[in-house]
Amino acid sequence: MTPDAGLPPPSGIDRLVEIDRDTIDGFQRNGHAVVRGLVSAEEISEFRPAIEALVGRLAEKAVPIEARDTYGRAFLQAHNLWTRNPDTKRLVFAARFAKVAADLLGVEGVRLYHDQALFKEPGGGHTPWHQDQSYWPLETNDTITMWLPLVDVPAEVGTMTFANGSHLRGNLGAFVIGDDSEARFSEVVRELNLVEATHGAVKAGDATFHRGWTLHRAPPNPTSLLRSVMTVIWYADGTRVSQDTSGARFFDHKLWLADTPPGEVAAGPLNPVLWPR
Repeated sequence: MTPDAGLPPPSGIDRLVEIDRDTIDGFQRNGHAVVRGLVSAEEISEFRPAIEALVGRLAEKAVPIEARDTYGRAFLQAHNLWTRNPDTKRLVFAARFAKVAADLLGVEGVRLYHDQALFKEPGGGHTPWHQDQSYWPLETNDTITMWLPLVDVPAEVGTMTFANGSHLRGNLGAFVIGDDSEARFSEVVRELNLVEATHGAVKAGDATFHRGWTLHRAPPNPTSLLRSVMTVIWYADGTRVSQDTSGARFFDHKLWLADTPPGEVAAGPLNPVLWPR
């Protein structure tokens, strides 16, 4: 499967951008970075309706926030949206984003792991401390997530908080997102004297990027704003599938990597090379 299979001719979203050396160095040092204005307001308006419509169908079926657990109160989520809508596919497959991901990681090529919409509802709860890569059965540290807001996110709603340099510590504990991960990783941050950092308020089209082992969390949403965010995750091309060492990794393996067995290159039908084109 090639990245362009079934796609219309490239649109403006495939326009490439260059990121500066300071941003790359900061990402390598801290495990996260922000790229302001990565997507224009016009481009956001082109793709936002399709994503919001897909998530809206989930919202109609969702139980009230107060009836959910900590993880459920954190956000509404929908994944692999690229398989459900051609406009969303163009966004997820955009060479612009994949190139930035490869440049930040310092690798020649990246494959898609999956996309995920994360909408924090009005009154939504905090997102506990966690490391994304504890879920991912991938034999590499070269994994990266783009967090792309579809709306302006003011300081009182908040973007993610990162623990600087935590990615350099690797796996700090196989905790799924929840009360246990919040409690344990709060202790880790204190014990290791890790500096917490946030990129503050962001505009629609600004984007943050973080490594898979970077500890991060997000505050609750005390406003009436629906914090609409689209994420895309990539890993270095050539990465092999690891053993499923937990139930979470077993689930991810089946969902994102199909039947690719441990030890084989993670190159299934849902994992096309998105950079280089």
